[in-house]
Amino acid sequence: MIHEKAQWIWLAEHAAPDEYAFFEGEFDFWGQTALFSIAAETDYVLYVNGALADFGQFAGYPFEKYCDEIDITPYCQSGPNRFSLTVRYEGMNSATHIDDGAGVIFSLEVDGTLAACSQEGTRCGYDARYVQHQARSITTQLGFTSGMRCATPHTDRGAVVVEKTRRIKKRPVKKAELQAPVPGVPLASNGCIYDLGREETGYVYLSLIAREPCRVKIAYGEHLADGQVRYLLGRRDFSLDFEVEAGEHAFLQTFVRVAARYLQVIAPDGVEILSLGVRPLLYPLTERKFDLTGPDRAIYDTCVRTLRLCMHDHYEDCPWREQALYVLDSRNQMLSGYYAFEETDFARENLVFMSKGTRADGFLELTYPAVNTPAIPFFSVMYPVAVYEYVMHTGDRTVLAETMDTMLGIMRALQARIEENGLIAELPPPYWNFYEWSEGSAGVLFAKEKDWHPHKYPLILNCAFVYAAERFAVLCDMAGVRFDADTAAMRAAIARLFYNEESGLFFLSTQGKEQYSQLGNAMALLIGLGDGRTAEAVKNSAALVPATLSMLGYVYDALLAYSPANREHVLRDIREKYGYMLSRGATSFWETLKGESDFGGAGSLCHGWSAMPIYYYHKLLGKE
Repeated sequence: MIHEKAQWIWLAEHAAPDEYAFFEGEFDFWGQTALFSIAAETDYVLYVNGALADFGQFAGYPFEKYCDEIDITPYCQSGPNRFSLTVRYEGMNSATHIDDGAGVIFSLEVDGTLAACSQEGTRCGYDARYVQHQARSITTQLGFTSGMRCATPHTDRGAVVVEKTRRIKKRPVKKAELQAPVPGVPLASNGCIYDLGREETGYVYLSLIAREPCRVKIAYGEHLADGQVRYLLGRRDFSLDFEVEAGEHAFLQTFVRVAARYLQVIAPDGVEILSLGVRPLLYPLTERKFDLTGPDRAIYDTCVRTLRLCMHDHYEDCPWREQALYVLDSRNQMLSGYYAFEETDFARENLVFMSKGTRADGFLELTYPAVNTPAIPFFSVMYPVAVYEYVMHTGDRTVLAETMDTMLGIMRALQARIEENGLIAELPPPYWNFYEWSEGSAGVLFAKEKDWHPHKYPLILNCAFVYAAERFAVLCDMAGVRFDADTAAMRAAIARLFYNEESGLFFLSTQGKEQYSQLGNAMALLIGLGDGRTAEAVKNSAALVPATLSMLGYVYDALLAYSPANREHVLRDIREKYGYMLSRGATSFWETLKGESDFGGAGSLCHGWSAMPIYYYHKLLGKE
């Protein structure tokens, strides 16, 4: 851990967004081990004797930070040694970070004795190798990009002490590991576009020779459009800038983790690219062996790769566009990971980490760490389900002590909203009444009062409350906690208000047009409502709005719970949908079946929630 004498410091008392500070110091090494401990706001890169030793901060909350403990012994030499730090302060809220002001705190111990630490007067300066205060956004979820330039950093001042929490814990998960370089191969049709061969996630490296000073832009993307990398999408800008002088230069951009299949060089004449590619970053895991053949093998392996591309500091929805931790996305990833990998610690720590993102109203923030987000009630109510599934799959009840208060807050907040008719109405703005990206279920992000009806009762949310409450009751019994919910009364109210006796189907909402969806009817089946007509429609009816990839798990669970005879249908559906993606060149599985064309050309071609076939292959073809 960080030594008690270390202080939070920065260049000055106040910092501007997208600021890069350079800190340096010396230490003597005559011992056996050297340990460097650091927590930074927002990110850092550490060098020892000029060698890259480590980088990458685990983002924390204002009330709790996380530190890395880095064994720098391999980089040390007998006698005097030098370390340097570049620390980036992003200075904005995003889907993965809460702006808490600039700062870094570190200590260096040699054989357990303090050799250096951050304190008032530590030598520092602006790092000239990075473009200061550029503040150019990639996406609103990801925050700012980072520009690099040819320069030599130097120190010209002493650091000042800044105020920040002293509650600092060790990084809760293992650190993702940098892999061997994956070089891009220039396309024959356009030599400025480099193909990585498959979806990769990691850090762009570049070496080049320039005849004169210029700016080189590297665009990155998951697909090509009109023979180019589609990197500009509305306000989104997936590119990196490198400002170079005449001569030969090499870069590794470690402040922006990209996901891409293709890289494109945008540069003036007179620039020769020597090498361009990505250093992949993967979380260290042991994959379970599972015996499959043919198309099932290809689907399964691509699902596992999709999962791994969406695991770094925490689960991510997509490594290209957001890199954000969501309850519903991660629930799918956890279920898949229990079977794909040998360890379950990553799932546990993600559940604990999400529990810290509790709002004053009892619900969870949309992503973690984030603040003042448009909370999704459906996502919050499924958090106890994710905890329940973790406990059932691992037998680890210790997680309840760290998550119970959050789960109680969610369930009590929704229970308090049950009205006299026995149901929960749609929540008012600024809540986002989202269920999935399909007609009638996407809600309105940043809704206005005019978009909300106080007497609109949503089928899916009420079914989800019953589904979650009955699983939460099991956890409460384990923990000796009292929570009473009359799920029988709510189940009866759902049947009374949403059920169409003539068709045997449940409609989505009490307001607007009478609409039926596969997900809504699957949720009704999951809580024991409906009959054979409902199950048959969920399985085959074209009249239902189809579930998207993200929610197929609830559809499959409903069908399998209704009748084990639906086993072949589930396998056939997986083979059809996922085989379709593979037939179109997928090297990881997409956000929706529309692929890149969805969301105005911003559809992700690698999305963690789409790895669910792993779970069903084990459930239906393996030994549980």
